[in-house]
Amino acid sequence: REDVYAYEYEDGPGPNTQNLAFDLKHRFNTPWNAKILNILLEELKKRSVEEEWPFWRLDGYYKVILKDRYKRMQMVWRAAQPKVTAKGSLETAAEVEERLIAKRGENLKSVCQTTRRRNLKNDGEDDDLPAWQWLQKLIKTLGDGGMSSEESDIENNVECVLQVKNMAWCHRIERELNIIDNQRVLDDEIFM
Repeated sequence: REDVYAYEYEDGPGPNTQNLAFDLKHRFNTPWNAKILNILLEELKKRSVEEEWPFWRLDGYYKVILKDRYKRMQMVWRAAQPKVTAKGSLETAAEVEERLIAKRGENLKSVCQTTRRRNLKNDGEDDDLPAWQWLQKLIKTLGDGGMSSEESDIENNVECVLQVKNMAWCHRIERELNIIDNQRVLDDEIFM
């Protein structure tokens, strides 16, 4: 974009405060994107005073949040860019949409698995309640990083196979995690 180039390498006016637009092709620390993040930081500080937020934070705190949001936005934007197909041409808008919908379905499936593992039964009538409570605490402690992914990615006809990392502690609880996964087959109401 010419306005980004003019600001970074010439004497351009910089981002329009009424219509902020990041340069998503580059990182957050380019002069253009850094200027926008500073504008947003000043706006956050102004709003915190005007709206009398019940807490006060340092600028560094807000900067970390803004940079993280930028990275997420950039990741979403990049995922929505057309990829090269097996035939060597760029995806059409419909193919991009189809790919994004399929990826979202895969992500939702993974979230459902994680949620099932977390929403273990909590019924006081069962003899095995302490064991289930222990498993629930274990799953919450492990978080999403402790969950396995059942799917591998296939993008542009290149299969990305996920390698299982054998951690020393993992083999000790594999049986318990399998109990949780298998319980869904036996009693699907347990995860309600």
